[in-house]
Parts: sequence; C-alpha cells; structure tokens
Amino acid sequence: MIVRMARWECAEPFWDEDRKRFESTAIPILQEQDGFIEARLLAVPGSTRRIAFTVWRDWVAYEAFVRSPVLERITAAFQPMYVDGELPEAERFEVLAQGSRV
Repeated sequence: MIVRMARWECAEPFWDEDRKRFESTAIPILQEQDGFIEARLLAVPGSTRRIAFTVWRDWVAYEAFVRSPVLERITAAFQPMYVDGELPEAERFEVLAQGSRV
C-alpha cells in the first residue's frame, strides 16, 4: 500500500467549508479511481494546517492517479482555500507495517 499526504494551509474563512468540499468533491472523485482505498482530511485544531491523507493499493495505482487529470481537478476544487495560493506539498510513503482494532 501507498500513502499520500498532501499538506496545505487552509484560509480561515474556509475552515468549515474544507470538510464539506472534501466529502462532496474529493471523495467521490477518488472513489472512482482504480486502486483507491481510503481518504481522510486532517486538521490541527484552531490552525490553518491541513493534510489530505489518501491510501492506494500499490505504486501502479498511485502513479496513475498523480499522472491523471483527476489530481488537478481535486486541486482546482480547493484552490480558493489555499493560503496565498500555495499548492499542497505532497509526500508519498510505502506502508511497511499496519495494525487496526476492529
């Protein structure tokens, strides 16, 4: 599995809108992508800091996503929220181990 973490700063007037837009725009688009597993929007409470956290089946699925226009569509949907127009800074990680309590 591959995890992508895209960090960005959300302008304060959009603090309530970011979650709604993530759920109504990004999630449906991501769910259509082959190899997509899950997505979460993370925030530091009371801060502009956000992280869009997505999980992908493998490198092939992840690379297809980042090369497709889909990522650009999602980025464009959030463009008005970015502080000073700064685009997200993304990092990718390979999952080496995992656990859960279900």
